[in-house]
Amino acid sequence: MEIIVYHLGYGGIEKAVSSLVRLLKDQYEISIVSFYQLYDKPVFDIPLSVSITYLYHTDVPLKVKKYNQLLHDKKYSACLKAVFQDYVKGFHLLRFFHDLWFSISIYFLNGRFRRLKKYLKSNQSDVYLSTRYEISKILHQFGGQSSLKIGWEHNHHHGNQVYRNQVIEASQELDYLVLVSRALTQDYQNDFQNKKCKAVYIPNMLDENLSFISDYSEKRILFVGRLEKEKGVFDALEVAKRLQERMISFHLDIVGDGPLRKEVEQNIYERNLSSYVTLHGFQNRDFIQNLYRHASLYLMTSFTESFGLVLLEAMNAGIPCLAFSSAEGACELISNDVNGYLIEERNMEEMVNHIDLLLKRPAKIQELGKNAREFSQNFLPESVRVMWTLLIGE
Repeated sequence: MEIIVYHLGYGGIEKAVSSLVRLLKDQYEISIVSFYQLYDKPVFDIPLSVSITYLYHTDVPLKVKKYNQLLHDKKYSACLKAVFQDYVKGFHLLRFFHDLWFSISIYFLNGRFRRLKKYLKSNQSDVYLSTRYEISKILHQFGGQSSLKIGWEHNHHHGNQVYRNQVIEASQELDYLVLVSRALTQDYQNDFQNKKCKAVYIPNMLDENLSFISDYSEKRILFVGRLEKEKGVFDALEVAKRLQERMISFHLDIVGDGPLRKEVEQNIYERNLSSYVTLHGFQNRDFIQNLYRHASLYLMTSFTESFGLVLLEAMNAGIPCLAFSSAEGACELISNDVNGYLIEERNMEEMVNHIDLLLKRPAKIQELGKNAREFSQNFLPESVRVMWTLLIGE
């Protein structure tokens, strides 16, 4: 089984790949093909038995993403400053022109896909798993004719018909398109009725069933996610500011790293939230689990979310979850007044009101937390293993 990814750095797809290979490594011979090697080793744990092939050894995609984000946010001076720090300050002008040509060849001349085509022609596998629709488009053309070809779609189209059509076009000649959302599965099933491809629902999974649940002894609110615009981290800080203004006893723990880290740090300082908010940066599983042991609530402020694995992880620790309904994946996991609350239309005041009331009602937190723990049992590894095994074995 060969899994094709863009990279093995930070991200939800990359975490899901790590979980999947650890789940299936004893049943299948698994290898990973990664376009880019961004770091010395994968961010998430990949077993030593799983071989990794990198098509490029470069950190240029990280820089391109950083510059694109700054340009998208119209922070032109910040973008120029970032280029200066990366190249001019250290007299890396030759490297600048090298990276510039590399970016042009990769992003505009489709160099990365040419290299993938070459790899697929010389390395055949019985089963291929594509983690992006762009990869699926290449896979159905150049993967072995007798190979089982599976697409794995983690992103929600959010009503973007252009993106939706791209996924359909790229996947229609595959054998299966695996989706992590029931609603998305139904959506794509309608489009594949007369196609070769079949849309199949397999959720993301918990890595383990925690041996503990929170004791709710601290009024800590958790936020775990990449510090980027889509995760709505500044809305989490706005929630914290409004709770502070109400003189509510609480502490917000933010776990994660990303392109907005400096801005988040500045926002915390400028709004006098340093006593109420701790930015921990990227942390491993043990660190996060230690936070789970005493936390009272989990807060998701994402604008969009295809699945919301972090919600399940918090629920597994018996922690009630609150999220905005714009995060579609959260809508399949959170039931109002059962294991948490979904806030419609990103109503900030309603979010703050729910947190305020819950922090004043420990018994209600325990009730919701018990239900959250029970719900999380539906996503344990063995259940998901059966679903993948049945799919690959067909």
